[in-house]
Amino acid sequence: MCGIFGFNFEDARLLRKMASVLNHRGPDGRGAYVDKNISLGHCRLKIIDLSNKAKQPMSNETESIWLTYNGEIYNFRELRSLLEEKGHRFKSHTDSEVIVHGYEEWGLDVVRRLRGIFAFGIYDDEKKELYLVRDRIGVKPLYYYWDGKTFLFASEVKAILQYAKPELCNPALDQFFTFQYTISPVTLFENIHKLQAGHYLKLDFENNSIEVKDYWNLKTSPVQLDESTFINILENKIKEAVKLRLISDVPLGIYLSGGLDSSYIAAVAKELKDDIKAYTVSFFDEDESEFASEVASALDLEHRIIRCRMDSVQLLPRVIWHLDKPAVNIASVPLYAMARESKKYLTVALMGDGGDEIFAGYEKYRLLAIREKLKKFPVPVRRFIACIPLKKETRRRLKRFLTSDDVNAYLSYISSFDSEERRQLLPQLRPRKYEQLLRSFLSEDILQGAFLFDIKTLLPDDYLMKVDKTTMASAVEARVPYLDHELVELAMRIPPEFKLRGLKTKAFFRKVVKKKLPKRIVMRKKHGFNVPTRKWMSSGLEELALQLVDVAPDIINRRFAENIIKKFRNNPRYYSRQFWSIVTFIIWYRMYFEMCRPEFDINRYVS
Repeated sequence: MCGIFGFNFEDARLLRKMASVLNHRGPDGRGAYVDKNISLGHCRLKIIDLSNKAKQPMSNETESIWLTYNGEIYNFRELRSLLEEKGHRFKSHTDSEVIVHGYEEWGLDVVRRLRGIFAFGIYDDEKKELYLVRDRIGVKPLYYYWDGKTFLFASEVKAILQYAKPELCNPALDQFFTFQYTISPVTLFENIHKLQAGHYLKLDFENNSIEVKDYWNLKTSPVQLDESTFINILENKIKEAVKLRLISDVPLGIYLSGGLDSSYIAAVAKELKDDIKAYTVSFFDEDESEFASEVASALDLEHRIIRCRMDSVQLLPRVIWHLDKPAVNIASVPLYAMARESKKYLTVALMGDGGDEIFAGYEKYRLLAIREKLKKFPVPVRRFIACIPLKKETRRRLKRFLTSDDVNAYLSYISSFDSEERRQLLPQLRPRKYEQLLRSFLSEDILQGAFLFDIKTLLPDDYLMKVDKTTMASAVEARVPYLDHELVELAMRIPPEFKLRGLKTKAFFRKVVKKKLPKRIVMRKKHGFNVPTRKWMSSGLEELALQLVDVAPDIINRRFAENIIKKFRNNPRYYSRQFWSIVTFIIWYRMYFEMCRPEFDINRYVS
């Protein structure tokens, strides 16, 4: 894992500036390659082959091909053997060099042979072309700037901003306040784009043009096999995915939450590597580590609980700086704390992320399945059901969910702010419609469509960016076995009715894990990273939020935002996403647009 960056002109000083802001991603070494047409930089985190022979940027023997790379290729030994049979000679034992020789042998088709997580830039001096590539699921980030002439790329936006002046992308604002993130290639910065997962970009230096294409498409058509056959196949595929991710020349462990996904990863990893250790984060006053401890005890794992102070909200500005975007997913705070503390013991951490998306673990999937059954009833009956005793905000959302068409029903559930609320919050902008975007995913089976939408957008544009940037902030490499692309392809062929049975989420997956885990863990409902939001509110967070609204940029309707902050106190479940969208957006905006450099004292953002 590393930080990568570069641009289409010669400037060694700019390379050094970009390296300085990405040093957290690769504190073990820096490298650069500079020519009149190209500058490539690299900050190295040593994982495989700790020698200097593995340093980057890395070239072939003739120095006509140069690579700067971030990630892990888990099948690199297999590919290396194949390339050696074809006559290629290697100078290192790193996975990076496989990409260089693979490009020599197969051209860009090498990417289709790679099994792993990666974001890289590869420059071909003979063709005068630069390729950027992002892995299939989008585990690793990759951003680029293009104004029609000047091109820059980097692992994080803040490196690009060493050259480009930050400008707010107003159309992206509406998208952010709808989904809590922006969908690739859009970012909140004008002219700065995210390379989509499963895509590559070609920069042609002679024609001064860029072209973006996909190299991987996820098939979503379920196949009809009996359940026991699927279980056997899935068990073997998960074991294979975990085994590949245990390859490391540095200390490796597991982040164990006590939930179903990370617990099963721990069980499989323990069978493959007996001395593996587990780590859990918890807050002193809202401690759910008992479930993780139960799993660790059942599996005979060495287990360390990392305690976070209740005032961990003070970490929020630092987390936002690392994310390059507002931290609506507040679970980024404890994950950041986990990585910072666990760095004392490990450099590589296995995580259970992705299990909810591929095995139907979210409440929204269960509600979609219920909605499908209720569609058999006339609309008046569904309207009557929506009138059950609930707080009016929740009742209004439920009514839209039950009585709208599939696309608008799903949109009403996942949106932080509906179109009317966005119109009030952002009076200078005209709210956009996202029905067409969602319809491209939900056109056939509603559940398969929801799974696909989350795998294609929620994971690469939000959740996985949280994982990558909060762990890499402390130079910890996060590995996510459930998001092995072959495992994802298999999971999407499992019929939705296997994944959801009645009102039970992850019904199929629970049958897979029950052989290895305690019954209480197998039957446990989903719990994410819990943070003590209520106690933060009573300890001054509400006052701080109101002060932030006072200094919000003019694009925000301050009176409306203030009303949301106050409503959150009485209905935190409904207003949580709105509250954190507003609060973290203001901190992010002031950090990136109003201050000369980010300050990590949260009180700096209210003055």
